[in-house]
Amino acid sequence: MTEARIYDLAIVGAGAAGLQLLYEYLQKAEHIDAKILLIDSGDRSKKSWCYWAKNGQESFPFLIEKSWSKITYRSSQSISQTQAIDSLAYHYISSTHFFNYFFDQFIPSHTQITHEMGWVSELIESASTVEIKLQNGASYVAKQVADARVGHMQTAGKPSLSQHFWGKFVEFDSDVLDSSSVTMMDFSQPQTNNDYAVFHYILPFSSRKGLIETTVFSKQAYDEKAYESHWNQYMEANFPGKTYQVSDVERGTIPMKIIESPSQTGRIFSIGTAAGQVKASTGYAFTRMHRDAKNRVNQLVTKSQSRFTFYDSILLNMIQTENRVIPLVMDRLFGRIGFTRILHFLDEKTTIWQEIKLFSQLQIPLFVKHLVTKNR
Repeated sequence: MTEARIYDLAIVGAGAAGLQLLYEYLQKAEHIDAKILLIDSGDRSKKSWCYWAKNGQESFPFLIEKSWSKITYRSSQSISQTQAIDSLAYHYISSTHFFNYFFDQFIPSHTQITHEMGWVSELIESASTVEIKLQNGASYVAKQVADARVGHMQTAGKPSLSQHFWGKFVEFDSDVLDSSSVTMMDFSQPQTNNDYAVFHYILPFSSRKGLIETTVFSKQAYDEKAYESHWNQYMEANFPGKTYQVSDVERGTIPMKIIESPSQTGRIFSIGTAAGQVKASTGYAFTRMHRDAKNRVNQLVTKSQSRFTFYDSILLNMIQTENRVIPLVMDRLFGRIGFTRILHFLDEKTTIWQEIKLFSQLQIPLFVKHLVTKNR
């Protein structure tokens, strides 16, 4: 084995879930002398992590780069609505800033962390430890292992559905963006078809700089050429004649799946996407992962709210089988329900009576149809 020492905790994966767990683990006084192994694949792909939170309840507030107090929704009929979100704010953290903090500051300042690059090939559990074998031949031993790998996760329901995104960080040569409001969804471009549902998303960092992103719900594989074409069409329709420079590109895929969150068995437990911490219907995950990290460190059991999984499953069935209705459903949702209430619902913080009121404003026959077909 590479080292004789036995680590108190090994974290397989140095992404959002693994690093948030690392941070919370070391906030506990009883872990100050714990020996931690962080196994890092080296993935530093660019991501934008966004979430909403009440004032004073932000995740990693010292890493937030931009916040907004208003949200805009633009319908399939090009009707825009902008609303303040009351005591909430919508926050942005770039993966670049996040990774720089952890790898340049946090990890170097904690000498009890051993940071190793590599890919795990096998975890072998015994009565008191777990042996961690890497593809490069190295081997380590830990008392517990947090595993962020997604290759072995179990999913429920129909074939794979994903949220693909293609975004560009742009800077215009004039003031064209409303920097006070995030455009959460823009369905104004008629790009949704039988194969996928399309909307656009704008994070305005200033009146000239922003991230403009094409988001696609699809069962198909990532199609970069098609998504860039959608992005270009959107820019031509919404910013005709405007000159801008592209500073960076963001691309990726988020699974839209009901993942059966595995309970901890023995000394190995899943975290992140593999533990069902990505909300299936939206792709939001950052604060869910943070909450899970805190709960694990404090040995708290999170009660499963199965009705929200049920709601997600209906929407996913709708996206899988009837893409063309998605803009109309969203138009009705954002047209009839206050945006703050929608955010509370997406964050699974509404009561069942509030949810009944919300659903009563939507197309009941359509939802009943998908409730029936999803169970076939």
